Amino acid sequence: MTHKNIRTKNQARPAQPASQAHGGPLKGLVRASTAVAVATLALSAGAADGRWTEGFGQGNLEYFIDAQGMRLLIGCPTQEGSADASSDVSLTSISTSKDVPKFAIKVAGRSYDGPFTADSRVGENNFIALLEDLRKGDAVVSFAGKSLTFPKSNAAQVLPVFGKKGFDCNLG
Repeated sequence: MTHKNIRTKNQARPAQPASQAHGGPLKGLVRASTAVAVATLALSAGAADGRWTEGFGQGNLEYFIDAQGMRLLIGCPTQEGSADASSDVSLTSISTSKDVPKFAIKVAGRSYDGPFTADSRVGENNFIALLEDLRKGDAVVSFAGKSLTFPKSNAAQVLPVFGKKGFDCNLG
């Protein structure tokens, strides 16, 4: 009596393509690619170009607007999240996630040099004034010989107002 396809204890298992053996590297690659795609969609879906968006994570608030591949970000650490951190304003490339080291914001007849933090009296005053001005008009941001406009759009509905309920940004 002969038995086909029966292995003894010491015989090697027949070779399988890598994509079939315990999921294999291709299955892992598909999982990793799917995870990256989902993460990318989640990040880009958070904000619509030209609209202010509020985000919250680990007890910290952030307000941002995207335009032409750049993100103007207002970071608002809170007492519940990062009690020792000060609020700040930065400009970031969305595609590279790199901060722009030097930029200027012109809005409502005033100019602000960025990036800056609200960790001093001057920084605190600039931070509060910038939030007020962003509710009044479009912001023209200049950096590295380029200029782009972040529209006022829904700033009045999204950005916090200093001295009013809901303003939880750490200052000075």
